[in-house]
Amino acid sequence: MEKTQAEYGDNIVSEVMDVDEDCYWKGGLIYMNRQDPSVFVEKRFGVGWTMNFANPRGYIVIGLPLLILLLISFFSL
Repeated sequence: MEKTQAEYGDNIVSEVMDVDEDCYWKGGLIYMNRQDPSVFVEKRFGVGWTMNFANPRGYIVIGLPLLILLLISFFSL
C-alpha cells in the first residue's frame, strides 16, 4: 500500500479571510473590508467583536436602532 501525502491546498477554504492584515484596520481599531462578507469580526486587540464598517449590512445594524430612538423621542413629545 502506498501512502500519499496530503497537499496543503486541499484544506484551504476560500471563504475564510484573514482579518489581521494591517490594510483593513484603520488606527488599529476600525475594521473596513468590502470583500469580507461578515458584519462582525473578532477584535484585533482584547476580547470581543467589532463591526466591519465597509459592509452595507452594517449600516442597518447602526442605523436601525438610531432611527428607532429618534422616532421614539419625536413621538413622545
